[in-house]
Amino acid sequence: MPGTEVSLLRSGTADWVRRRTDASGQARVVDLLPGLYRVYAGRFMTAGEASATELPIRSFGDGITTEIGGRGEQSLELELSSDVPGSLVISEISNWSPPSWEVGGTYSDADYFEVYNNSDRTLFLDGMVFGATVSGQDNIHGHCAHSQDVRTDPLGVYSLAMLAFPGAGGEYPIGPGETRLVAMSAIDHTPVHPDLPDLSGADFEIRAIRAADNPAVPNMIDVGLSSHMTPFGSIILTPWKIGSFLAEPFDPRELPVMYRDLGSRDYVRVPRDLILDVVGRASVYPDLERRRPVCVPLIHPDFERYEGGFHTIGLGLEEARLSFQRQGLRSEGGRDILSNSNTSAVDFVLADLTPGFVHW
Repeated sequence: MPGTEVSLLRSGTADWVRRRTDASGQARVVDLLPGLYRVYAGRFMTAGEASATELPIRSFGDGITTEIGGRGEQSLELELSSDVPGSLVISEISNWSPPSWEVGGTYSDADYFEVYNNSDRTLFLDGMVFGATVSGQDNIHGHCAHSQDVRTDPLGVYSLAMLAFPGAGGEYPIGPGETRLVAMSAIDHTPVHPDLPDLSGADFEIRAIRAADNPAVPNMIDVGLSSHMTPFGSIILTPWKIGSFLAEPFDPRELPVMYRDLGSRDYVRVPRDLILDVVGRASVYPDLERRRPVCVPLIHPDFERYEGGFHTIGLGLEEARLSFQRQGLRSEGGRDILSNSNTSAVDFVLADLTPGFVHW
C-alpha cells in the first residue's frame, strides 16, 4: 500500500524512525542497529482517494515487535487491517496528572475515560462492562512466560478489574455519534491545579476511595474480582503495558477463574462474543524497556493488532498534558466516524485532554 507511514523504535532508545512507503508499497531503512524493535504501519485514505474510488475514507494498520539484526538485508511484511463497521468504542483514556511536587503527591482523581457510539443506531449502556486486561510487563504479579497462554488466547481477554455501567436496561441511551464521559471523580479539578480538567459535567463517576462524590452523577458499579484495586484506579486506567476493553453486559461472578498471576490475584476470561472493543496501551520508557520490554503479544491480535506505545522519556511526556485519544476518520450522516482498525498504534494519538469531545 503506497503512502503508508512506517514507524520503528529500538528498545532502550527514545528516537522513532519514520518512513513512508513508495509506489510499490515498500519503505527502506538503512543502518539500523541490532536490537528489539517496535514496528507499526498505518494509513488513512485521503478525501480525494475516497472520492476517486467511490468508497468512504478508511484507515488501515498493523504492527509487530521483532528482532532486527545488524548485518545484511532483512524484509518485514505487515498486513494492514482495515477499519471495521462501528459499534460502541473506547474513544479516550486519560490518567494524566500534574507533577507531584505541584499538587503534593500523586493525583489520580481526575482520571477519566470516554465511550463513543460509532454506529448508526441508538445503543444502551446499561450493564455494559469496562475493564483492564492482564498486564503485559514483568513485575511482582507476573512475567511474560507466566501469562503467555492467556495473552495469546483467541477465546477472550482476561480481567480482574471491571466496572459496570448502572441501569437495568433502557435507562442510559447513547445515540449515534454521541460520547459519554466516565470520571474517576466528577468534580471540577481546576482548584487543585489549573491544568486539571473540569469533570463536573461527566455522565458517570467511578468515585475513587476517599474522593468527593457528585450526587448528581450516577456511579459506576465495581464488579471486579479485586475490588480494592479498581476504585484506586491503579489498574483500571493505568498506562503500563495493559489493555482496556468494553463488553456487552455480563456478571463476572458467573465466570470461572481461569488464571492466577504471581501475586495470587484471580482473573476470569471475558468471552470473545461479548467483547465490543479492546484498546492496548504501553508506556515505553527507554531505561525500563531495555530490561523489561512489553510482553509479545500484549493482547491476542484478534482483539488488538498492535498496542499504542507512544510514551518515551525523550519526549518529556511525564509533564505533558496529554491523553490517549481515538482519531476522527470521516463524517457520515451528520455524525463523526472514528478510526477502528483494531490497531491502537494507528487509531489513537496522544493529544491535549478533550473530555467529552472527539479528536480531529
